[in-house]
Parts: sequence; structure tokens; C-alpha cells
Amino acid sequence: HLLIMVSAGISLTIPKEASAMNEKKVTINEMIARMVAEARRLGYSESSIWTNIQPGLRAFAIYYGKKGISLYDPEITSEYVGFQKERLSRNEISDYYYRNIRSAANRLNEFYLTGTIHLKMPKHGTKYLLKAENERLIDRFLDYKEYGPNTRDDVVWVIRRYLYHFEALGHESLELVSVDDVREFILKTAEEVRTSSLHNILLYLKYFHIFLKETGVPAPDCAGLFSYKVYRDMPIQGYVTDEELDRILAVIDTESDMGKRDRAIILTAATTGLRACDLIRLKLSDIDWRKGEIRLCQKKTGRTVYVPLVKQTGAALQDYILNARPASDCPEVFLRAVAPKTAIANAVCIGSMFQQYQKKAGIARHAFDGKGFHGLRRRLAKKLLVTGTPLTTIAQILGHDDLKSSRQYLSLDTGNLKECALDFRGIPLERRELL
Repeated sequence: HLLIMVSAGISLTIPKEASAMNEKKVTINEMIARMVAEARRLGYSESSIWTNIQPGLRAFAIYYGKKGISLYDPEITSEYVGFQKERLSRNEISDYYYRNIRSAANRLNEFYLTGTIHLKMPKHGTKYLLKAENERLIDRFLDYKEYGPNTRDDVVWVIRRYLYHFEALGHESLELVSVDDVREFILKTAEEVRTSSLHNILLYLKYFHIFLKETGVPAPDCAGLFSYKVYRDMPIQGYVTDEELDRILAVIDTESDMGKRDRAIILTAATTGLRACDLIRLKLSDIDWRKGEIRLCQKKTGRTVYVPLVKQTGAALQDYILNARPASDCPEVFLRAVAPKTAIANAVCIGSMFQQYQKKAGIARHAFDGKGFHGLRRRLAKKLLVTGTPLTTIAQILGHDDLKSSRQYLSLDTGNLKECALDFRGIPLERRELL
């Protein structure tokens, strides 16, 4: 029997006779070579292979080599996952790195059993378990709408909750659901979630019902019902303070190549307000050293922004590019510190890196405290605001299409807002109801 570790942390015992490769032993390096070849056959790009598949697989090959084992063994793979889990508990690696290792283990075992890397894990971690027909309906909607990876998870949660509600009421399909049933769902949901969450729920369900109508799936016509305007809350969000930024920069090892890179990334974000998704796409050609500015087309808005390059940030970028950046044909400024030395995979890597330095600096974090990597962007907005920079200028620097997006930063300037607050002393009250 083979013991397979899946992403939800569940161990599955699979008979040996089910394995595609058990009868003929295969080495770990042969496995990896075949997996890369299969990935190419399935249409994975070279960038995806070397960024998302190869690094995790090579980590296992190195582990096998250190143990003096050449033949692939799922138990050794499981052992390595357990070793990395222990390192995670000691904060020696990031949660992101551990998830990548676990995902690579799943790929290895899946290929060992089936001969393919098309790993499609079951949907774990949800209490809204649906019938197969509704699961397929969600997959069709996701293909139809093509949401980004972060939004995709939120959309799945909303649609799953919606369909589960009607399944629990005994409705086999949405064809049997009435507009009044949907209205009851909205009222029930409004009592259970925050206003900002309700805004998103109605928006995603509106697009879901548009999809149902356009694809001919029988369902009540509720697009208009979900169009009811719900205004988001505008909470006072936190940001990374000057003192916290100084502590983070102080713990970076600027003698190492990785440290030079990370310092340049953090300073660039803190002084330009660029998002993590834009920093990983920043190219050498985007920096105009003569003018002292960065010119970049933002991924989120599609707008081209021009942001000044202050002296401290320029010096950090020069130090990294000239003294630490790997020799590479990649046009991106910031590259991976380990092989393959290509562009950084995604914005999550940046956030994880920043969080590790916060831990090292002794900065306590809690959920939704606003002090993640994006908190550097809010820090810049706050500093611009308190120095009297007009809101229109802040919007241009941050690349906002709408001034409403920049107004959220007014809540950060609590000091000046308090000075604007007035009490009622000296103001005569004529209506007794106000007393």
C-alpha cells in the first residue's frame, strides 16, 4: 500500500496495484524529467514550469540525494513534507513555502499513481457540500467569468453558499426556486454578514444569474433583484508606521543578495505606493534614471503611472541591480534568489517575504490589521495627505481612476480629522428633540 498526503492534510492508503509506475521502479530524477515532459505536452508554458512546478520538485530531489536514495518512494516524500511542517512550526519557513512543498508532494504522488500531473484535488475546507450537478455549474461559471485567483475564492464561497441554501430547502435545481425564495435568501444573508460582504455577495450573484440566463440554465430572473445598491463600509484601516518600517529595514541583511533585493522592494513600495502585483512586473526599462522616475502600466487599472524615484530608493535599486541581481535575460527588475532565477512568481511571495521580516523585527500582527505589504501603500497616502497634498494628486500618484478610491485614505489622517471635529458648545438648540 502507498500512503499519499493530500493538500487537506488527509492520508489516503492506495493499493499498490493501482499505481501506474509501481511495477517498474523509477528514480526521483526520472520522475521529475517525465513530469516536466508531460507538463509541456499538456500545454504548460516554460515560465509556468520553471516558476510553479520545477522548484518544488527539485527540493524533493535534493532531499532524496541527501538521504542517498535514488528510487522514488511516497513514504520518503511524506517524510520530507513532515520535516518542512516542523520547520514551519518553528517559523523557519513561510506558510507559502510550505504550501508549495505540499503541493509538489501531491503532484509527485499523483504522477506516480496515474502518470499525469493534471492534479485535481477534491474541494476541501467547506461546509457547503453540493451535489455534482451544482459543482459543475460553479466550474462552468468560473470559466465563463474568468475571475482572478484572489476574487475566484470569494466567488466560489458565495455561489456555494447560495446553492447550498436551496439544496437544504429540498430544491433539486434552481429551476424550482422562485423570486420570493431568492428574496428570502437575501434578507437572511443581510442579517448574518457585514455591509461590505453583502455588497460583494449581491454583486457576484448578479453576475451568476446573468450567466444562467445567457447560457440557458433554468433559474428565476433575479439580476434586477441583485442590482440593489449596497454601499460599502469605510473603516479606518491601519497602515505601516514610520517606526515599524525602520524596524523592518533594520533587520534586513543587506550584505546578502536576497537582503539587497528585499530592501529595494520594500523601499520602492514605501516611497512609490506601487502594489506588489506591479513590483513583480517592474522591468529594468521602466526606470528612467535620468528623470528619476518610474513609468509603469498598472495591472489592476490598466493606467500608466509616473512615480518619482527618491534618492534612498534609487540607491537601494542600484545596489541590488549592480551588485546582487543574478545575470539573466529576464526583463524584470526583481528576480528569484534561488534557481530558477526568473521573475518572482506572484504577489503572495512579496507579502510572505514582508511578513517574515515583520516577525524578525518583533512586530505583532493580527488579522485585518492593515499592516501587511499593502500597508506601505496606505502609509504613503497618509504621509502625502498630512503634508497637504491635494486628493487629486494622491489619486494620480496611486493610479486611482476614481477619487472615491482615494477618499478612503482620509480615514488614516485621524489627527487632522480630530481638529475638524466640533462640539455643540455655543450653538443654540431650539428643538427640544435634539436635547
